[in-house]
Amino acid sequence: MSRLIIVSTRLPVTLTADDGGSTRVVPSVGGLATGLRGPHERSDGVWIGWPGGIAPADAGRREEIARLLAEHRTAPVWLTQADVTRFYEGVANGVIWPLFHYLIDHLPTRVEHWDVYESVNARFADAVAAHYRPGDRVWVHDYQLMLLPALLRARLPAAARIGFFLHIPFPCDDVFATLPPRQAVLRGLLGADLVGFHTAGYARHFASSVERVLHLPATRDAVEVDGRRVRVGVFPMGVD
Repeated sequence: MSRLIIVSTRLPVTLTADDGGSTRVVPSVGGLATGLRGPHERSDGVWIGWPGGIAPADAGRREEIARLLAEHRTAPVWLTQADVTRFYEGVANGVIWPLFHYLIDHLPTRVEHWDVYESVNARFADAVAAHYRPGDRVWVHDYQLMLLPALLRARLPAAARIGFFLHIPFPCDDVFATLPPRQAVLRGLLGADLVGFHTAGYARHFASSVERVLHLPATRDAVEVDGRRVRVGVFPMGVD
């Protein structure tokens, strides 16, 4: 049976310190962690993501935490304070999230720190490549990691199976076209074999954006790119 590698910005567990100062790993509470706990537990795979907090300066401390996380079949990607400010709060939550929710009045006048968004996605790609075994399936989640599928396509064997699911709306093409790095986002997503959305409307918006921005043939069900057929599917959250 092939393993499932789940990749999300946050891990489904949280690090806490007890009264004695020892670190404990406890399950997180949240929609993504809860919704994907079943597939993670049924597969002998690994969940890769940020454990929260700032990367310890001491390498030995990072190794100790990594061992604790490995007991829960999770693996850390560490973020610095600059990463949290620029990648997580600045670009992902400050630009992409409001744009995809049509909150145009919440957008900054220009997109800053896109280079940090790229570098953090690349760091996640390196972490996945380090854990990948032939036959594994990789399942990437949400708007913080939209460049990751293409980065994995470049790092993993050609036969690697990569899926992506977007947990927020995908906006209409008129709105999406206002995002300056729109081509990079679409190219990133099209590195996957399967791109999933909550609704048929979001899938249509994605196809329209691919046709308008990248000038590629696209339908609500598939996109032809670089000699590959990328499937597009509708998977309401809560349906396993």
